[in-house]
Amino acid sequence: MKKGLERLSLLMLIMVMTVSLFSGCGPKKPAPEEAQAYVKAVLDLMCTGEYDNAVNLADIEEGKEAEVRDNLIDEMMSGISSQSNLSEDVAKDFRDFMIGALEKAKYTVGDAVAADDGGYDVTVSVEPLQLFTGIEDELNSVLEERVAAESDKILGMSEEEQTNYVMSIVIELLNKKIADPQYDKAEEVVVHYGPMEGQKGVYGCTEAEGEKLGSKLFSTSGL
Repeated sequence: MKKGLERLSLLMLIMVMTVSLFSGCGPKKPAPEEAQAYVKAVLDLMCTGEYDNAVNLADIEEGKEAEVRDNLIDEMMSGISSQSNLSEDVAKDFRDFMIGALEKAKYTVGDAVAADDGGYDVTVSVEPLQLFTGIEDELNSVLEERVAAESDKILGMSEEEQTNYVMSIVIELLNKKIADPQYDKAEEVVVHYGPMEGQKGVYGCTEAEGEKLGSKLFSTSGL
């Protein structure tokens, strides 16, 4: 189950990396406030499904912001469901949890400092959301109680049914975490916003820069 929890954390990271690939276009070097606005727009889109439409993110139509995020989440859910044999109901519950967790992400986009390549280094202060702290012990406690209460039912399940049974408990525990969110101490992440390789007049963040943010939004404590 510990590997399963690590996979859930990795999925959230992948989502941030994916959204970070959206880029902004312009005929000239952007101003520092444009770099700040871009980084904030990417984070806002990923976490809430909305962002400042004054920021030009490639391939996103106005009014379609939430749809873009939903499609990204659906793609991820398709992958995890097929790998873990999740039922439709459990997959839906996990999807709902993921949306709730992203909405509780806590960050502040700070100053943009000019870089040598014509882009900017943007400082983002992130307070990592605690999701997994103590959850392994909580899960073991719940499982002990339920096995004692309904051992025949659980032992009679197929391996796939047991996986879904345990995962449903994990999701229940994770939802309690985001209902009363706790955060680690704020950390500063410097994200580079610069010219996209091979694309004239296009600025944005690379996958590696998205990974920097994704690795901080959710605390790894407890994994």
